[in-house]
Amino acid sequence: MRIQSRLAITSVFAGLIVVFASTIILSSSLTSRSVLHRHARTIMENIASYTIDKSQNHLIPARQAARLTRGLSRNNIVSSKDVESMVAYFYEQLYLHPQFSGIYFGSDQGEFIMASRYNLLEEGGYYTKLIRINDGVRSVEQIYKSAAGTLIRHQFDPTDAYDPRTRPWYQRAHRANDLTWTDPYIFYTAKKPGITTANPVYNSSGQFLGVIGVDIGIEELSTFISKLNVSENGRAFIMSQSGDIIAYPDVEKLKQEDGDDKTRLTRITELDDPVAREAFLSLGLPYDNLHLREPIFTTFTLAGEKYNAMFAPFTGAEWPWVIGIYMPEDDYLGSIKANRTVNILIALVAVVIALIIGLLVANKLSRAREMAESADEAKSQFLARMSHEIRTPMNAMLGAGELLAETSLNGDQRRYVSIYQSAGEHLRELVRDVLDLSRFESGRFRLEETPFSLRSAIDKACAVFTLEARNKGLDLRCCVDPDTPDRLVGDPTALRQVLVNLLGNSIKFTPQGSVSLGVRSVGAGHEADGQTCTLEFTVQDTGIGIPVDKQEVIFERFSQADGSTSRKYGGTGLGLSICRNLVTFMGGSIAVDSQPGEGTTLTFTVRLPLDQNTGFGDVLPAAQCRACDAASAKRILLVEDDERNRLLFTLFLKDIPHTLDTAENGEEALRKHFAAPYDLILMDIEMAGMDGYQTTQAIRARERKAGLPEVPIVAVTAHALIEAEDKSREHGCSGFLSKPVTKAGLRQTVAQHLGVSLDPVDQTG
Repeated sequence: MRIQSRLAITSVFAGLIVVFASTIILSSSLTSRSVLHRHARTIMENIASYTIDKSQNHLIPARQAARLTRGLSRNNIVSSKDVESMVAYFYEQLYLHPQFSGIYFGSDQGEFIMASRYNLLEEGGYYTKLIRINDGVRSVEQIYKSAAGTLIRHQFDPTDAYDPRTRPWYQRAHRANDLTWTDPYIFYTAKKPGITTANPVYNSSGQFLGVIGVDIGIEELSTFISKLNVSENGRAFIMSQSGDIIAYPDVEKLKQEDGDDKTRLTRITELDDPVAREAFLSLGLPYDNLHLREPIFTTFTLAGEKYNAMFAPFTGAEWPWVIGIYMPEDDYLGSIKANRTVNILIALVAVVIALIIGLLVANKLSRAREMAESADEAKSQFLARMSHEIRTPMNAMLGAGELLAETSLNGDQRRYVSIYQSAGEHLRELVRDVLDLSRFESGRFRLEETPFSLRSAIDKACAVFTLEARNKGLDLRCCVDPDTPDRLVGDPTALRQVLVNLLGNSIKFTPQGSVSLGVRSVGAGHEADGQTCTLEFTVQDTGIGIPVDKQEVIFERFSQADGSTSRKYGGTGLGLSICRNLVTFMGGSIAVDSQPGEGTTLTFTVRLPLDQNTGFGDVLPAAQCRACDAASAKRILLVEDDERNRLLFTLFLKDIPHTLDTAENGEEALRKHFAAPYDLILMDIEMAGMDGYQTTQAIRARERKAGLPEVPIVAVTAHALIEAEDKSREHGCSGFLSKPVTKAGLRQTVAQHLGVSLDPVDQTG
């Protein structure tokens, strides 16, 4: 972090304190009632906002309980057929979550299974209640245990008439058919305030089984409120919209005895705090129907002392509660009016402290940023090096397998080569996906802007899977709407990568039936550079499908719809994550529509400019490509220090009507090229001695000095990061080819840079 950044952070800290101090000084210097009220409101807003944030943080366990109930219903853990397992699971949750007071399940037949904390017989004890119905006979079993888990009492109660179906939590969840929350109340067994979340449960066939409930204690809110420093004589409390006090510094004041050993929450009008009662009465609203949409401020006088109060609603929709705050005016204004000089000195000290803190924070942020940048640079260097080290031998391995597959092999040998090639391709895709993901995370990914043919890109993507689809007996169709523009400007490689990923997934997860790709134009627009077109791509299959609750997960990195998928079908879980990133970069979005067993439809859109120069780069059908004759033969130089790759490239290009020469290092390449210039140079970048960058610069320097045209030089490297391609072009290279190199890819690059066509049969590789 530069010095200017540190000073900026320090200045922000100091500025905030200066503003706050100036407010205090200004309020202490003015005596008008309106100014004092505005100042009081500002303080109250800050305290209320802080208190609501902290209070809702204390309610995070309630959200965890909501997730728990959904998880229980999804995973079929709630089943009255296995009571022992359910009780054991319930107690496990009580041990893991001390904020849970009890967990229970009421079936649609009236059965009830509960595990809860119980303090009446022993502090920290537990209570289990089981209501079962067998052949129409109802039994009620009660089990009391100590905090250590030893049995205290085990009994049957034939007089117990409890029916969970009559309880509000059951009826509300059943009626809403969704997760519901009760109003706060006093738990019967724990005798502590809490709330209940309830969720309906269905089996895999959609049949309603019952309702599961979780009691969450909220006594911690009172503990938090008691520690909150509102002011010297001020207090905060939380109440429900029905007027019950939920949290108060003295937790014992929350309870009221109604007789018959029943305990309920204290209403605001019953609270043993005359100031809190008067603050509420100053609102002029009914105590049992308090619905606030925004904070309300009020002032009142009690026993000759002036107070300010504020009531504000919680922001969380799950908890329709209201926080109340009151404080005497003299708590925050008396000392200001009486000690102006002291306040000014305090403000000055605060500014100095802020400066010191700002410097400390700036230094800490500086160190953190330097460490993060160092770690990011180390990761980039590691990925670049590993990419090179993996891709160099992989190029030879895959190329040798490709050549071996073209020889005469018996059945077993062909199967072995097929396994070898499949594993190699999987490894190559894995390295590519990891590098793509790294570029996305580092923010270094960028799209190309080049004219291309949409139909050609689609044909190439579909051609990859023609053989695989035929072997699986699948009907593979690729259809382009006739009104769809063909000449576009963009990154055809990125678009093809998305299509290959989606088509590959569809074919992988479709055991029978069909896979189709449809493309159509869904809109046009205008940008600064010209007209644009929005394309919609739809990949549809009749495969195994994806559950609805897993359809968002599949777009997360290293995630698949089913944990067993990677074992059965293979894959890393990176493909769809990369697809979503690529589609987003191309100005579109991706969505999935699927049902298990009914196939999957993946739809994505991209927005691309139209190619204004419609004659550029037209793609001819393969049958119209002409082969080169001997009179137009070109000279090619391969500069490669790896003997395996020299042999492999030579075999890949052995049947083309051009001359291929090789050089083991940069010095040899310069001697040969300067003696008899070549028409194309394939330049390995990583070489001992004079590397590919230095060799290329030496060739370009001689061309400039002698006024010679530039020979095409294609950088061939195992580094697949975008930085390697940029660096090669900065050093004078005309093109870029990353290892591992396929036969088709190499021949296509040679044909492109020589400006001639190769044998159309050999183009398929």
